Amino acid sequence: MINIISAIGSLGTFIMALFYFVSVSIQLYQMKISFLPALSFNQILITRDHNQLQLKNTGIDSESEQDYMKLYNLGGGAAKNIKIEIYIGSEDVLQEKYVNILPSKEGYLLPINKDVFTEIENTIQNNGYQSDLNVKITYKHNVSRKTQELHLNGKIDSFNTYDEKSVYELQFFEKKQYN
Repeated sequence: MINIISAIGSLGTFIMALFYFVSVSIQLYQMKISFLPALSFNQILITRDHNQLQLKNTGIDSESEQDYMKLYNLGGGAAKNIKIEIYIGSEDVLQEKYVNILPSKEGYLLPINKDVFTEIENTIQNNGYQSDLNVKITYKHNVSRKTQELHLNGKIDSFNTYDEKSVYELQFFEKKQYN
């Protein structure tokens, strides 16, 4: 009889140890997820005032002309060795930028050149909403130490139209979602 009670106690201890192991594993996995970076652009409005395009990044209080987009790290971890390529189609690279480290909840002002403005202008002129403007972001993070790639495609949506001024929104979507 004592052997049976001892066996039941040992089995109960084993089951409790198994539950503890599963619980700790889930907590460690949740901690790992909280250290992953998530890179994204903020909302970008394009205004056309007397045939001149101007960018306006929402969340940035500035009345001066902006010729940059703000890249945010919305995740919990730092992204390292970031390479940002803006290109048309799949081969025509317009510009490349490098960022050493982008901590969590921080941003990087990505300057854009005249070629990018020209592509945005061409898309608006052709009444097209999906542009050939693509962004490839390659980065590493501390947890997996693997190189991550993010492929984004620019879409321009009519935001509002006034008599003298038109407002558009530039959005970036992952290419694999809309191909």
